Amino acid sequence: MIMIRLLNNVCRLLYKNEYKRFSLACDIEKVQTDYLINLLQKNLDTEYGKKYSFMNIRNYNDFAENVPLSTYNDYKPYIDRICDGEKKILTTEKILLFELTSGSANEKKLIPYTDTLKKEFQRGIKAWLYDVYSNIEGVCDGKSYWSITPVTSRKSYTSCGIPIGFEEDSEYFGKIEKRIMERVFAVDSSVKFSDDMNSFYMHTAKQLLKCSNLSLISVWNPTFLSLLCNFIKENADILTEDFDKKDRDRILNALENKHFNLIFPNLKIISCWADGSAKDYISDIEKLFPGVYIQPKGLLATECFISFPLVNEQGSRLSIYSHFFEFRNTANDKIYLAHQLKKSEYEVIVTTGGGFYRYCIGDIVEVLETFKDRPPLIRFLRRKGITSDLFGEKLTEEFVNKVAKSIGINDSFYFLAPEKNYYCLYTTNKNVTDDIIDNALCESFHYSYCRSLGQLEKAKVIVVDRKPEKIILSRLTSEGMRLGDIKPCHLSNRDGWGEWFRKGTD
Repeated sequence: MIMIRLLNNVCRLLYKNEYKRFSLACDIEKVQTDYLINLLQKNLDTEYGKKYSFMNIRNYNDFAENVPLSTYNDYKPYIDRICDGEKKILTTEKILLFELTSGSANEKKLIPYTDTLKKEFQRGIKAWLYDVYSNIEGVCDGKSYWSITPVTSRKSYTSCGIPIGFEEDSEYFGKIEKRIMERVFAVDSSVKFSDDMNSFYMHTAKQLLKCSNLSLISVWNPTFLSLLCNFIKENADILTEDFDKKDRDRILNALENKHFNLIFPNLKIISCWADGSAKDYISDIEKLFPGVYIQPKGLLATECFISFPLVNEQGSRLSIYSHFFEFRNTANDKIYLAHQLKKSEYEVIVTTGGGFYRYCIGDIVEVLETFKDRPPLIRFLRRKGITSDLFGEKLTEEFVNKVAKSIGINDSFYFLAPEKNYYCLYTTNKNVTDDIIDNALCESFHYSYCRSLGQLEKAKVIVVDRKPEKIILSRLTSEGMRLGDIKPCHLSNRDGWGEWFRKGTD
């Protein structure tokens, strides 16, 4: 206990300066402008910088005039060349690795990581952890469980030898902190080499149960934590067979009522997604861990670190020292800077040290509160453009959520996906029928029009009753997605889900 407290406090001290810088009053416009100009000056001699005249940019107006808004497809030709070994394409820095991620349409993306980009992530992570360590009593006394993604395939490299993929989430830390963290992690990195997902859950669960002083859990998807807890409950006899009688009885008794707070009595905080569609799954975590502080994560993506929460604040603070941010208002399409924000909804646009400039990340946020000399408070709302469109029906997740509420299934699991020329609603609710869901979807003009033309057949309902969230995670990880990239959602544009749910319910 003393050694763990000491190591956690060493990390806390290492993070103090980053937190102090963030917490002091500042000129947000100057902070952001200084970041932008320094980054562009550093990358003048890149192909991208020459194409868009970085050398002529002296302020934001020059930047907006010379450099276009971009999406991943704009970078793909450049990234292909980097993969082949060309240098000074998007950044003058060495590409340390590519992180693999995928979008809603299942396209795979390689995100270049430089030393600068890693440091930009760390600026937000350090400030967040310092706040947690300083303001939640007892966190420094225990070990932490951080998300570890199982390896689903062999380590891969580009044609010129650049690695693809982090080994684990601890890679986001600096070298010193990573060594310290490895000493205070409740689950070691060996679990990532499990032969299959069942083994991964088994090894993870066993190490967690053997941790008598777990104080912090940091995962991404709240459904993953629920699934892990259910796995522990269903396999408790096997998992505890080599425990002493006292610990075994304590664990088994606690599991009678699924009270995991009694299994981990020193647990102080659970950090996980709790905004957007993820909020639908937080009640499950609250039931499993009554009394434990659940802190919604800030907004992070594979490409960038956008915001982080502070203890007992609503929303999360924009990480103004991490990247340069622009915000496109969803109501009028105008672009605003961090110091110009008002309470409204915006699409996030980011420029980073990884070589992405005016990159439209696709996340929609709500600005909750603004301050003259402090970063604004924001909250993730939804992904932009998560749609399914077979014949022009243009279904969005926002519409699907409204449909679920209108037919009274929003408290149940529900998941809509295309299947050939019709839509299938997978749900745990046994009261909804084909007619009910189809009529509700027909409230959309475009869906109704496609139905009237005969392009779409009537929607169908399939009742699922065995861990549907686990089925979703299983499919997406089998297709190469990391656990940390899988955000809860209620709409998919992938087909073929019927086969996966049938396997899961047989």
